[in-house]
Amino acid sequence: MSHYTEDELSAYALRPDAIDDREGVEQHVAACGDCRNTLDVIEAFDVALHDPLPWEMSESIPVRREAPPALLDHARAIAAADARARELVMPLVDSVIRFRAARIDDDRRFHTLAVIRLLCKVANGMHERQPQFGLVLADTALNIADKLPANLQEQSAWYVGTAWKERANALRYLGRFKEADEALDRAEEAFESDDHVEPFDLAIVQYVRATLYCQMERFEEAVSLGQSAAETFHLYGDTRRYLSALLVEGLGYYSANRDHESVQIMERVATLARSARETDLLGRALLNAANSYTRLRDYGKATAHYADANSVMDDLDLPTESARLKWAMGALNIEQGEYESGIKGLDRSRIQLQQLGMSNDAALATLDLVAGLLAAEQPERVPELCRAITLTFSSEGMMRNAKKALAYLTEAVTSGDATPEAVRHVRAFLDQLPEHPHEEFQQIQ
Repeated sequence: MSHYTEDELSAYALRPDAIDDREGVEQHVAACGDCRNTLDVIEAFDVALHDPLPWEMSESIPVRREAPPALLDHARAIAAADARARELVMPLVDSVIRFRAARIDDDRRFHTLAVIRLLCKVANGMHERQPQFGLVLADTALNIADKLPANLQEQSAWYVGTAWKERANALRYLGRFKEADEALDRAEEAFESDDHVEPFDLAIVQYVRATLYCQMERFEEAVSLGQSAAETFHLYGDTRRYLSALLVEGLGYYSANRDHESVQIMERVATLARSARETDLLGRALLNAANSYTRLRDYGKATAHYADANSVMDDLDLPTESARLKWAMGALNIEQGEYESGIKGLDRSRIQLQQLGMSNDAALATLDLVAGLLAAEQPERVPELCRAITLTFSSEGMMRNAKKALAYLTEAVTSGDATPEAVRHVRAFLDQLPEHPHEEFQQIQ
């Protein structure tokens, strides 16, 4: 059996998505103990960079070619702990029911730093597909952190900070923005409590907070945080995170209706992402650029960018981005008077968003569908759709104000007085409702 070199395995550990034969590497490593052990040590060295012990040792150890034995022992211990964590955790995370039933936070075998780190890693990859499960994983990591032995709690600042950050990520996807902001505060506190706080980790918190603030209408702060995070990631040479931070900076401009500035950044990110073969970032940049071109009424460029984004997304497993893309394309079709395709696209996307637990986005997509149905002179489904939106917001504790807005719209539909302006007015109100739950709905005068 031929083996992968350390350089090849290091490249895989650094960025699996950039490996042409990623599936082949993973299959080989799963079957080959030697390569699995080599990869474990490589990953352990990367994790050890967050641990103060190797850095404290390095101050007293003379420079030499071979790695210090103590550091190698430390890396091997981390690798062994990681292997044990995978053995315990991975059989459980393919099923929400199985994971919940296992109650691993009550089982002392799982009370390790390696388990917390693995839960955070799995949660990070879960937010896009199953944000509700991602939240369960992050909360479990935090519960375990509270139950760690005293000697491990002294080393747990980075792990706790990472778990709070993943909780914030999940809450952001679920539209629970205030809770997400509070979780980021806790993440920042945990990272800063570490004797060896890493600017890189704080930049990640800045990045997540910037994406959150775009949704909380704190646009200037979002742009500033995105810029700051991008500078740090650039200094660290992390191209992927650098491009991600540029994306959120551009999103801040977009959210503030500064589309000319936003589209310039999105086009730049698309160019850099294509060169770096960061396919998912390319798809997001194209989608965001298309959204700006739509608002600028440059429908030719918008259509072309949506088509390019769609071809990219088809090759990726990104259901939330795919649902948002179909939502945007459906809304553009309605804008251009292509009602049949627009209505079908909006119907599919709102259902998909609801299934993903993204209730706020689903409600707004449903209102776009309502506007399309009215424009197409097909009002029959509108009352039913309005009732569905009311139920969505009732689960967020905003039933009364949402009911007022939707009752106004339903009454207008029933009386035959509904207009696109009325739908847009209600949509704008509901868009802001999660951040202003006590704001009273005002009818169009």
